[in-house]
Amino acid sequence: MDDDALMTKTGTLKVSPTGTINTTPKTLRKVTLAASVGSAIEYFELVIYGAMAPYLSHVFFPSDDPTAALLSTFIVFAIAFFARPLGGLIWGPIGDRVGRKKALVAIIILMSISTAVIGLLPGYETIGVFAPILLVLMRLLQGISAGGEMPGAATLVGEYAPNDRRGLQTSFLHWGVVSGQILALLTGAALALTIPAEDMNEWGWRLPFLMAIPLGIIALIIRSKVDESPVFERLAAMNDEKVNPLRELLGTKRGWKMLGRTAFINLPASVPAYMLMTFMPAFLQNNEGFGAWQSLMAVLAGVLFTFIFIPISGTLSDRLGRRRILFGLCVLQLVLAWPAFALLTSGNAALAVFGLMLLGTMNGSAIGAQSAPLLETFPTSIRYSGYALALGLSTALIAGPTPYVATWMVSASGSDMAPMWLIIACAIPSLIGAFFIRETARKPLLTDKAPETAP
Repeated sequence: MDDDALMTKTGTLKVSPTGTINTTPKTLRKVTLAASVGSAIEYFELVIYGAMAPYLSHVFFPSDDPTAALLSTFIVFAIAFFARPLGGLIWGPIGDRVGRKKALVAIIILMSISTAVIGLLPGYETIGVFAPILLVLMRLLQGISAGGEMPGAATLVGEYAPNDRRGLQTSFLHWGVVSGQILALLTGAALALTIPAEDMNEWGWRLPFLMAIPLGIIALIIRSKVDESPVFERLAAMNDEKVNPLRELLGTKRGWKMLGRTAFINLPASVPAYMLMTFMPAFLQNNEGFGAWQSLMAVLAGVLFTFIFIPISGTLSDRLGRRRILFGLCVLQLVLAWPAFALLTSGNAALAVFGLMLLGTMNGSAIGAQSAPLLETFPTSIRYSGYALALGLSTALIAGPTPYVATWMVSASGSDMAPMWLIIACAIPSLIGAFFIRETARKPLLTDKAPETAP
């Protein structure tokens, strides 16, 4: 076999010694679809938890204080995110040493089962304190699986994508994410509209969690038919000795510099997504007078704007570069945070929807440009592990607690405008960091060199 070519089941993929890949459009579409379905399921269960939070708080955390019960529900939501770094520690090395595809197949099985089990759990009135304990356990398993899902999917797609359109191609993964979110919102709204509140508290809330089984089977079938990353296979053929990804990341100055760079990239994408998807349904119901299905449909308007801006941001990151886009995203969030919440808290339903659209714009612009620079930060031998650990830590420490922190801020301050400060607090450090990271756009991924974090 030619030294510049790598044979796969679908034919010959040209992989130059520098990592330039010539992938057919058909193969690229197939890989992107297979990667996206798992991300769709991950965020379906994420958003459905937020959509069902008012019912979950009643079933698992009965209390005379509805706010306390809701806060308990959001604590469980946040706890699962602390399992994401653990998931990164587990799945990252598997993906880097055994293969991206094998890790992703195992992840989809664990994710689907743990989500479906939530729909089968008895409530507090039936088994007492064991009910919230089992809920926490299932959320931890979801967190472990999610800790490897998006990093693995993005790594697989990024390593198939041409160097000059990696930003756009990896942004399509977030269309899978948004599709899962839209499905969750539509499911939650349909259930709230067609099933009486008493029945929703009894059994209706279980239905969307049980949907994970058929969705998982479909994803498993699609994902199992995809070939391994050509970049991973070429590196495996070139290197007889496997590196230890965690030692490279956590035991060296170079590894910590790479993780520090990813912190700047992650921050703008951390809070707006969870603010929109998991905090807003309950916030609109409890603070702004929306009905259950009305709040979910209003959030859907914001999600649609997320959907629109994802590929726009990905394309711009390819054309303008990662640094300029990061700087622009931070400015956008600083400019839009106040008017978004001013509209949300205006007392006018139509204006509140416009506020959600602004949140959706911030969210779509941030996540559409997020994956490519994260992939480009790490060399091939530790890429999956680095991405997973960086994203897991960011999610656990900042993004996951967003619904709880935002709910607490509103309660403690007495102001519905308070959560905007979370968005601003994440934008400012990244705005500064944009001046201190080197450009990585359009560079090949097959490399054992990492970019410097400062000029």
